[in-house]
Amino acid sequence: MTNQIDTDTPRPDRQWTVTADGTELAVYEWGDPAAAPLVLVHGLTDTHRVWATVAALLTDGFRVITYDVRGHGHSATPALLSEFRLDRLAADFFAVIDAASPKRPVHTCGHGWGAVQLWEAVCDPRANTRIASFTAISGPNLDHLGLWLRAAAPHARLHAGDLGWWLSGVRWTLSPVPVARRLYPPRVRTLLVERLGGLSPIPARIARTWRTDLLAGARIAQANLLHHLRRPRVRRTAVPVQLLVDTTDPFVPASIYDTSTRWVDRLWRCAVPADHWLPVTEPLLVAEAIANFVDDMRADHAAITPRSS
Repeated sequence: MTNQIDTDTPRPDRQWTVTADGTELAVYEWGDPAAAPLVLVHGLTDTHRVWATVAALLTDGFRVITYDVRGHGHSATPALLSEFRLDRLAADFFAVIDAASPKRPVHTCGHGWGAVQLWEAVCDPRANTRIASFTAISGPNLDHLGLWLRAAAPHARLHAGDLGWWLSGVRWTLSPVPVARRLYPPRVRTLLVERLGGLSPIPARIARTWRTDLLAGARIAQANLLHHLRRPRVRRTAVPVQLLVDTTDPFVPASIYDTSTRWVDRLWRCAVPADHWLPVTEPLLVAEAIANFVDDMRADHAAITPRSS
């Protein structure tokens, strides 16, 4: 795997901006503007580039929309830590889809903390009419996890093997950001991908904005992780949810997804023998999983929709 800044990703067909609560977001599109809209949301320290190959693979059947999460890539960076809370990030998502597809529900997929953000959105009442399906990769619902921790082990010691993702997130939250910016250059990111997530045949999607991306990612984790685990809310959704579970993910153990079963009306779970960086290391697998799930949802909808007389 190369350790250089990524400059060879498939380029989007269109680029535009949308303003959400005073924050300007950079939005990118692939495919036919008239096709079914699919929104992909990246995780911490990434940008829309992490989805480039997946997006290119899906352009035959979708209008693929990605955006740089606030503070990342070419999107604006809010000044206050509170402006990185999940409710603000979900509001950004709704601002993007309201601008891109105001009259048509969107399908969506999130990776890592992109999935965490989308869990917030799909549990919002607006999701019932605005989101047609959600595929989560390497990102649980923090409130569901917090409720499970409160019910299952309020006084027990947390085992590092079971909650490695949680513990690594705590370390990330508490790490001094200036030090992290010096110790986490692209070459270190690449080493982590290789040692923890397996070798990739294509470059890790590291943007030239990686320094500010890292800072924004740390602020999102700091603003949300412990807050939701300590004070979880009951969050339900009727949106069809597909969990794409990376069985060899060193950060998010497969058992962590069990917490969402009781809170999701329609839940599918697909185990994949792959690593944390699935959109980069296995883009074809991700594209097929999303497309197949959307096709299944369309078939279900057609089966229950009455025919016109």
